Amino acid sequence: MNWLDNVSSDLDQPIAAACLMHGHWLHPLNPFSEPVMCRVVMDVAEPRVVAAQVIEPGQVQHLGSAELEDLNAAMLAQDVHRSPAAWGLSPCAKLPSWARPSFSERQIEELERLQGYLSDADEDDIDNVLLLRDDFLRGIGMSDHDMYRAVRQPEHGTAPRRGGRLAS
Repeated sequence: MNWLDNVSSDLDQPIAAACLMHGHWLHPLNPFSEPVMCRVVMDVAEPRVVAAQVIEPGQVQHLGSAELEDLNAAMLAQDVHRSPAAWGLSPCAKLPSWARPSFSERQIEELERLQGYLSDADEDDIDNVLLLRDDFLRGIGMSDHDMYRAVRQPEHGTAPRRGGRLAS
């Protein structure tokens, strides 16, 4: 099997490396509410909104999947991905620390494919498959911290640490 950039060559249409842009966007969370200020990360290569968070005074919360889909549809309808700088979005090399990443169906399929390779790998190949997975995740804009959270979560959620603080 040949590996090209951040995806395996057995994929019919390779997944483009992320081209992340971040900024702010006013968006109503439902049809009956006033728009709220959100900070957003958009992958203009995909194109789709990867992460978004409401940042109104006294309110900081991640958008749920339905809200994220609505925001994505609104931004795509205005062709933000075609000229993101004109809409006030700036390039970023990886997801900001506040962002909780989401994945497209194609990215999930590729992650599942890599997980299958990981399951089938023998001791000699496992490190290579892990490197390929990590390269793929970096290629779609995830930081090392995001990868750690995504693939090494405790089985039963967060646990208290010494000092009484929660580990996340």
